[in-house]
Amino acid sequence: MKRYYKDIAAAFVVFVLFTAGCSTDYHRKKADREAYNIIEEKSRTVPGMAEEYSVEHPDTDPLQDLPQAPESVLFHESGGEVPGETLLLSLEDSLQIAAFNSREYKRRKETVFMNALSLSTERNRFSPQFSWGLKGETGYDSDDNWTAEAGSRPGMNWLLATGARLSADLSTTATRFLSGDTRSAARSVFDLTLTQPLLRDSRIAALEPLTQAERDMIYELRDFMRFQRRFSVGLLEDYYRVLERRQRVDNERVNHENLVRIRERSEALGRAGRIPEMQVDRARQNELSARDNLDQAMQTYRRALDDFKMRLGVPPESPIVLDPGELDLLHELDLPGPPVGREESIDIALENRLDLATIYQREQDAERKVLVAANALKPGLDLVLGTSARTESNQPTNFAGGTQASFARLDAELPFERTHERNTYRRRLLEYDQACRSHTEKRDEVVLEMTNRWREFEQAVSSYEIQERSVKLAQQRVESTEMLFEAGRATTRDVLDAHEDLLRAQNRLAGTLVDLRVSTLKMERDMDILVIDENGQILEGEGYNG
Repeated sequence: MKRYYKDIAAAFVVFVLFTAGCSTDYHRKKADREAYNIIEEKSRTVPGMAEEYSVEHPDTDPLQDLPQAPESVLFHESGGEVPGETLLLSLEDSLQIAAFNSREYKRRKETVFMNALSLSTERNRFSPQFSWGLKGETGYDSDDNWTAEAGSRPGMNWLLATGARLSADLSTTATRFLSGDTRSAARSVFDLTLTQPLLRDSRIAALEPLTQAERDMIYELRDFMRFQRRFSVGLLEDYYRVLERRQRVDNERVNHENLVRIRERSEALGRAGRIPEMQVDRARQNELSARDNLDQAMQTYRRALDDFKMRLGVPPESPIVLDPGELDLLHELDLPGPPVGREESIDIALENRLDLATIYQREQDAERKVLVAANALKPGLDLVLGTSARTESNQPTNFAGGTQASFARLDAELPFERTHERNTYRRRLLEYDQACRSHTEKRDEVVLEMTNRWREFEQAVSSYEIQERSVKLAQQRVESTEMLFEAGRATTRDVLDAHEDLLRAQNRLAGTLVDLRVSTLKMERDMDILVIDENGQILEGEGYNG
């Protein structure tokens, strides 16, 4: 018996050391390993999903490798960019910084990771669950004997895919009487039980949480893939919109300088008596309005730049400026159109849209849940098989010398109260009908989205061509009107109106150019053929092989 007490004590020490040795860092690494393995496994089923995935984020400054902005792209008004301190942010750098630093991007990646953790938990339910309990206590019994007791209880519980549950339990207790009749007693009990449901389809009921978790993981990855595409295209559009507002500042500045020149010329003509004072006052008033418009354009640009910094996940006070050369490239390049025609784009979207595939599979989920709910309405009948063995007193390891018993029984459940199960079944039927309608509705939405994308693209092409011609005509009008003004054959108002129309055309041209660029990307995005790499870069044209 002394040896047995030593064994119990040794087991207790091992148990304490093991649990103490499993640090939080150990559990975190194990959870990470399982979650990343699940994401890698399920990513193979999602077209366009990047191979590398991590929720860990670098601690380095995302702006540390950016080049300094050249003097030519800086605004030096009060509160503007400071030479030597301001950094130049390209479109490519913006997409990469956002992929690793955007708060919104981080949240979506963490959502995928947490979904993988949930799937890991569901999978673990079908693994043997081992436990080991140890106890030690001292006290007095009914005869006022002082006793000390030690015990161990290792066990195992295993849920099988058939819905059966296998449990094993070994309980050992050793008691020492420390007063009165000093003696010792020790005994072990081993129990093994298998419970298998018979009438209800236990397999579908047991596997349903795991089946849904497996499918939810795929749905989440699809949602993340579509988020990546929306995010990258949205960030690209925001980048160009900031540059568009910067272009407006430049346009307003040139317009103000021209109006200063016109006002000075008008004052000179007024002093010479060649134009009435009313036209001089109009030139002065337009100059003041142009200065106010310039200030407002500058503030609008800076607010847009600060909002863009927030979307990147960098502090709004970060000294960065976007590269105006990116907008100049759009003017120089022949912008590509959609890779396919209108009707083919609809067919591709219906075949490739990840959200449409998810809606269809959710319809299957709803149908499966109807079967699970119908299964719950059946009466219960379980087959229980068991065996147990008990040792004699003071022979805790000698099961051969003890007693054994085995049994087989049927446990029937014939409940008359089925309100909850009945209502659940009816609700599942309605949910299935809703899922079917959602599927057809989503298909119609996809067709409508692609139709609207084509309308937007055609409108963008038309608007860009019109604004290009409008700018050329406005420039010619300004030149001719100023020549006529110098010759005394045009009024100040004619010159001012010509400059105002030129400014309006120049501002619209920048906007329509961005619209045209973004419309083609949105079309590829909505066909779910736009490829985004692990650094957030848009690999345009690589997702379609038709």
